[in-house]
Amino acid sequence: MQEINKLGAMAEEMLARERLRSFVLFQLIFWGANLAIRTAAAVQTLPEFAWSFMPSRIAIVLAGAAVTTFIHVALSQYQDWTTARRLAFALLLCALLLGPMHMLERALALAVAPGFDPNRLSFSDYVFQFGWVFFMWAGYYFAQDYAFRIRRQAAELTRAQAAAHQAQIKMLRYQLNPHFLFNTLNALSTLVLEQRNADAEKMILRLSRFMRHTIDTDPAQLARLDEEARVQLLYLEIEAARFSDRLRVACDVPPALADCLVPSLILQPIVENCIKHAIGPSVHGGLIHIYARERHGRLHIFVEDDGPGMREDHERRGAIGLRNTRERLATIYDDEARVRFEQRDEGGLRVAFDLPIQRHAESRPVDA
Repeated sequence: MQEINKLGAMAEEMLARERLRSFVLFQLIFWGANLAIRTAAAVQTLPEFAWSFMPSRIAIVLAGAAVTTFIHVALSQYQDWTTARRLAFALLLCALLLGPMHMLERALALAVAPGFDPNRLSFSDYVFQFGWVFFMWAGYYFAQDYAFRIRRQAAELTRAQAAAHQAQIKMLRYQLNPHFLFNTLNALSTLVLEQRNADAEKMILRLSRFMRHTIDTDPAQLARLDEEARVQLLYLEIEAARFSDRLRVACDVPPALADCLVPSLILQPIVENCIKHAIGPSVHGGLIHIYARERHGRLHIFVEDDGPGMREDHERRGAIGLRNTRERLATIYDDEARVRFEQRDEGGLRVAFDLPIQRHAESRPVDA
């Protein structure tokens, strides 16, 4: 969540800088065009005064740029207002500032041409000749402002979706902990009732290490495959205190795949189901085999047992854990990841994960 907030603040800062650059460019283009149009009109109508009025014309354009910059700063203080309300406020400011701009125009005309008749430029004449430019500026300004507001809303929506995405992943991951604790405490209770105190003590110590790992691991981060395998072996050590030599474990993660990234504890509910439905019911116990392979540029992870295999109710067995596994994969990878159940030819069940390959160097929050 902190990563999302940090990225959101950076995006907001970049958008604000871009908005400022766009406004400066807009001012330069708008008032530069205004100066060119006024000069062309003067050359056509009063060629004898066209260039003598250029200093005053430049001063008036600079004043117009200053006035509209003031309006922009004033509007920036009311970003939470609706567009219609801000537009009405901008038009009001334009109307109020027409008076000072009219007075400036007349004063500069008198300064450049002492014989100039001020009555030739009444306020109504000024509005129709030059004042409408400010209302045109307001129209262009709000078209640009509206576009930036749309972009900001889109960025905020993206951040909100990312935050919801991350919260969903955390919720699904944290749902595993009560499920796991329920099974482990049941096993611990059995050891105590059987007065296997040494085994119970080993289980408590291993449980402490396992829970420390789950607490320290951020559910919104992908984990290295070798770390995920190590955690599952730690969990199986906890179960070994209950099953002793009835539980056999094999793990094969090739060094070339050790730094591949997977959702943390994604194998946990699968391994739990192997314990519950393959090892537990068997008098002789059985084997749990965890291994990984790369095929066609994708990561394949397998969890196998040599228990009774797939039954018609396999979807209902461990329903919470399996449902969470599927939902986590769908949330993180969309349609790019799959998990399937297969009957082993030699007996038992195989759960196969098919994931896109991501390396540790690409480590990132799953919602990024």
